Amino acid sequence: MKSLIEKLEYGVSPRETLAAVADLLGGMLPIEIEEYHIPLMNYVPAYFENADAKVRKNAARVLAYVDDPLVPSILIRAFQKEGVLYVRPQYLKSLRHFPLEKPILDILTLRKEEITNGDLAPEDRKHLNEELQEIEECLGDNRDSSHTFSGWKLENEVLFVTDKAYVPITDSLINETKKKQLPTGIYMKTKQLDQYLPIRTYREILFFLPNLKAITDDPYAAAMQLMDAGFVEYLKKRHQGEGPFRYRMEIKGIDDKKKSVLVKRLSGEIHRLSNQELVLSKDHYEMELRLIKKEDNSFRFHFKLMTLGDNRFAYRKEAVAASIKPINAAAFLKINESYLKKNAQVLDPFCGVGTMLFERNILSPVKAAFGVDTFGEAIDKARKNGNESEFPIYFIHRDFFDFRHDSLFDEIVTDMPFATKEEDAAKIDNIYYRFFGKAKDHLKEGCYILMLVRNPELVYKYCTAGYRIESRLEISEKSGLNGFVIKRL
Repeated sequence: MKSLIEKLEYGVSPRETLAAVADLLGGMLPIEIEEYHIPLMNYVPAYFENADAKVRKNAARVLAYVDDPLVPSILIRAFQKEGVLYVRPQYLKSLRHFPLEKPILDILTLRKEEITNGDLAPEDRKHLNEELQEIEECLGDNRDSSHTFSGWKLENEVLFVTDKAYVPITDSLINETKKKQLPTGIYMKTKQLDQYLPIRTYREILFFLPNLKAITDDPYAAAMQLMDAGFVEYLKKRHQGEGPFRYRMEIKGIDDKKKSVLVKRLSGEIHRLSNQELVLSKDHYEMELRLIKKEDNSFRFHFKLMTLGDNRFAYRKEAVAASIKPINAAAFLKINESYLKKNAQVLDPFCGVGTMLFERNILSPVKAAFGVDTFGEAIDKARKNGNESEFPIYFIHRDFFDFRHDSLFDEIVTDMPFATKEEDAAKIDNIYYRFFGKAKDHLKEGCYILMLVRNPELVYKYCTAGYRIESRLEISEKSGLNGFVIKRL
């Protein structure tokens, strides 16, 4: 870094040197950058007078990392003087690293009005839309904007997304005439959306804009389609709150480079044509626009609203990398609810952070539940999760194969360990072998094991004498996740 700063002092290859400094600063911690604040402030601002536009752009990149109260005023002055359109957004990206005072916000607001009220030449539209988007990001970082969903009694066209294995059980929980089973979930039109939010077997809810299931791949025309279909009005009717709606965009079916270009251009057109009521945001977004490419190069369009809120799995404040997804635990147990005993005493021998036991208790209250695991961090997190509930669940840091209990259990529910490396395969094989032997010491005759596994072949290999497999549910071909219900004979 010191040699680069020396080059800046003497003006050696400024474009390349500033770029190298910016790249280096981007990989450093703030405390490491502190010693360079003074020399960078001494030499970098002068480069905003350089005739080379890329030198000015790289100078703005560098100042984003310099924690000095003078930086915002330096950047905004350079921004106002900048005549090259593709450089201007970089000043704004750098400004986002700092809290902005009212005079700077006023300048940005005025510039926003100039762009939105002016006629954009086609050749300038790309860069001006990007500048407008960055201005909105700066303004958005310095203002509150939030909405809450209130359109519960309006007709909403939605897809309750879930895994294929959970589609039938999810369908059985929805009492609507305008509904259809799809491989990806339950599609329906409903005026009682709030009644279905507590269902625990869906992954997410996607909304459809009436009469607009697809949009073109041309950014300007696509934005016009959204506006003509009344997207802004649709959102306003279903929300309370002030300010623009902040969103992120997810596009599937095209490569990353094309995706980045399309997001920039489409979001810029949406921003302008919506009169800044729809704003792309990297953080604190309230919805996600989903575009999926079709064979004719158009895009299926739907969106997810974070404004609905989702507290179904609020108990799980803590998790570890191997933790089961709550929806898998909830859906598997719901499908096999007929095997569960009321007021049962339940054991999970590989409990992790306790998800299976929490979901078991939510579905049907238990008399007592015990979770056992050798992973101390998981047990600590399970106990923290348990502190958020009043469930009679006790977590024990112990190897299941050393576990002792005075009375037998009515159920065993568990998510079995699985191998992430080939060298662990023998270890997992041994766990399954020992598990079916040990489980007989703890489970009452005639009672059930409900287990999620990623090695179904090991269930068939070791679940033999003293057991009978009652059912098997193939959940995910990709991960190999299966669910078994096994009776202790």
